[in-house]
Amino acid sequence: MRTEVVARTTRTARAARTGRTGGPSAALAAALTLLLLAGCRVPREAGFPDVRRLLADRGLGRVHWRQGTPEDAAADRLVQELLGRPLTAAAAVEVALLNNPRLQATYERLGVAQADVVQAGLVRNPSLSGVIDFSRGVPPANVPVVWEFGLVQEFLDIFLLPLRKKFARAEFERVKLEVSDAVLETAAEVRTAFYTLQATLQIAELRSTVLAAAEASAELAARQHEAGNMSELDLSNEQALYAQAKVDAARAQAETVLARERLIRLLGVFGRDIDFPVAGRLPEIPRDEAPLERLETYAIQHRFDLAAERQQLAIVERALKVTRVSRVFPSIELGGDVHTEAEGYRLLGPTFRFELPIFDQGQARVARLVAEYRQARRTLEAHAIEVRSMVREARLRVLATRAVADYYRTTLVPLRERIVALGQRYYNAMLYSPYLLLQAKQNEVNAYREYIESVRDYWIARSDLERVIGGPIPGAPPPGAAPRPEAQAPPPPPSSTPSPPHPSHGETTP
Repeated sequence: MRTEVVARTTRTARAARTGRTGGPSAALAAALTLLLLAGCRVPREAGFPDVRRLLADRGLGRVHWRQGTPEDAAADRLVQELLGRPLTAAAAVEVALLNNPRLQATYERLGVAQADVVQAGLVRNPSLSGVIDFSRGVPPANVPVVWEFGLVQEFLDIFLLPLRKKFARAEFERVKLEVSDAVLETAAEVRTAFYTLQATLQIAELRSTVLAAAEASAELAARQHEAGNMSELDLSNEQALYAQAKVDAARAQAETVLARERLIRLLGVFGRDIDFPVAGRLPEIPRDEAPLERLETYAIQHRFDLAAERQQLAIVERALKVTRVSRVFPSIELGGDVHTEAEGYRLLGPTFRFELPIFDQGQARVARLVAEYRQARRTLEAHAIEVRSMVREARLRVLATRAVADYYRTTLVPLRERIVALGQRYYNAMLYSPYLLLQAKQNEVNAYREYIESVRDYWIARSDLERVIGGPIPGAPPPGAAPRPEAQAPPPPPSSTPSPPHPSHGETTP
């Protein structure tokens, strides 16, 4: 729908000499001036404070959008400070939110959506046209010279501005929710990568302990074989165990490198910054597990992506209503025409033009929006069902990994420690084979390694649960909270191994 104003005048050479001017020129100039003043500035923050508030409600305090401002230097200093001390899971998330380039690229979606809001509030630029007709002659002959000019502006845009801005703002809110959800996704990935790295570092240390024990056993077997107290078969078996321990230790070291690289990519660091120290041990499992009931409803209410899909559904529904109303008169142009004829007559009158909806009645546009509305509604329903299932799955994984870790802590690891202690006592009384003692020590270290893996799996499962519900678990203590005294993890096995006995001491073979 368009409203236009057109002015046209013809001036003779005599009128030009007498200084007579047409009245419409001043009005057109004034209208053009008003339109030029109808500009709007694009805000630089682009809704990022709203995103920051949404994330603060989810426990993510410091996020920064790098836009070439002085605050960028402060963010760089904070990143260096965090990387300069042993990195924790919370610090790793903070570094990623301040420094991850892909996340920074995601923030730019806010700038695009903000620009769309500003664009929706702008009146379209007017069109100025003019024609000088010399076909009848040239001055100063007494022959008319036709001057024709026109200024066209779709003034009906002024009435459509509130509606367009409402749609643009609704889309802007949807983008804010999607950006906030992307931040939560990145935070969950960082926590998973960090816990994996912590576990691989501890496991690599334990593999080194197992390697030392296997090396001691192989050396003892070699001396006993030289003394004639061990068969070739038993010696080869000990050497094979030692070789396997070397492979396992090398594999563990390689896994630490790979896990570190995955975390480095998420942190967005390079150069000397990749050599950051990491906190040595995984946080212990908290003393009490938070109530995990009613998390499905909590997730439906708190997930940003579901909120964004609900916003999209509302946008399509509103667009459908507007299209059904506006399809009757898709285009209406109103205007005025002012001109003078060569004979000196001046004509003034309104003009109008209607687009008759005979062939295109907007039925295709309506059908398309109806299909888009149904699609958005079905997508929201499907996603909600998937979220409920993911919550149940993640909750079960948290409980299962916690049960496994508790069993290792309370039963398997203490039992392996008791076997080593008893074996050492029997060995001192010359009642136990040194190979059995070394094997018991290796089993103890392996049990503790498996306990570390179960603790790692617990924290990853808990991070996944927080991701699927859209924020921290209500009532859950943060990582690192003091566990119950009886829930303390068993101390790591000593890095030293039992001293290989002299071949003449305990020569019985396993």
